[in-house]
Amino acid sequence: MLKEIENRRSIRNYKNDNIDKKIIFDILNAGIKAPSAKNNQPWRFLIVNSDIKNKISDKMIEIYGPNKTAEVIKTVPYLILVYNKDNEYFNHLSIGAAIENILLEAENIGLGTLWIGYIKKIEDYVKELVNIDHELVSAIAIGVKNENPLERPRLTLDEVLLNEN
Repeated sequence: MLKEIENRRSIRNYKNDNIDKKIIFDILNAGIKAPSAKNNQPWRFLIVNSDIKNKISDKMIEIYGPNKTAEVIKTVPYLILVYNKDNEYFNHLSIGAAIENILLEAENIGLGTLWIGYIKKIEDYVKELVNIDHELVSAIAIGVKNENPLERPRLTLDEVLLNEN
């Protein structure tokens, strides 16, 4: 198994280190190499600036109270918004594959990530904020890790493998 699969963790604490935007582009290029149904490549990405990150974080806190996800969004160097370009049936599966590639490539080069589905709860607000009309699927925080969490418990293969009828 790839060491990136074994070692990847959801990181919620980041250093304030600068990361060259070219590195972020390299990570996103790994995402666009993902398989997609009918080669539709439905993913679209938006790298948001600090002002937008802060507004997203503030809105989450306003609606849901102080929370770790909002704190991550505010403090992480890069927040990538992930969009669905159209409503093709299998797009979400394809976009999930692209996100996984991004997470694994970031791990490969030593950066941490957090896959944020929680942003869907404020999708309408984000849509107005960034003026993007595509469906917001998720967000990805990317930065230099300031923690090294232990592996979380996983079910065994026996626990997830269904028996034949």
